[in-house]
Amino acid sequence: MYKKILVPSDLREASLAAIHTAVDIARRSSAELYLLNVRPEFMSKEEMEMLRISVQTFVKEEKDIAVNAKAVLAEMLRRTGGDDVAHKILLREGDPKDEILATAQELGCDLIVITTTGRSRLGEHLHGSDAEQLVRQTRIPILVIPVLKRE
Repeated sequence: MYKKILVPSDLREASLAAIHTAVDIARRSSAELYLLNVRPEFMSKEEMEMLRISVQTFVKEEKDIAVNAKAVLAEMLRRTGGDDVAHKILLREGDPKDEILATAQELGCDLIVITTTGRSRLGEHLHGSDAEQLVRQTRIPILVIPVLKRE
């Protein structure tokens, strides 16, 4: 039924629920899994120079962050028992909602699996949750896995 499944993750523990569900669907459908982590955009080279930030240091730190993000996603996949499923780990930079949608379209994904924690931040009251905004902005089916916060 599904061929390509995108699972965006912010590397938090709550993402395990989406990864676990996506692994199960991927196995049943013989689909390929794409684990995605999106980092916000940082400063341009000119901005760094104005603030006297070493571009080389910044690039090294960003590379270290990327290596760590890939390792965390690989470990999450292993913890869900899905490391035997065909998969790729992807890193992007930019606005998470925009990058999730762009990546799903670029890859031709036919399902996005995400978690929502049901947080009640002021921004979510004003603009809606990230999950809600994704659902409103795409025709790709989105499976939203609720993860309740422990109090």
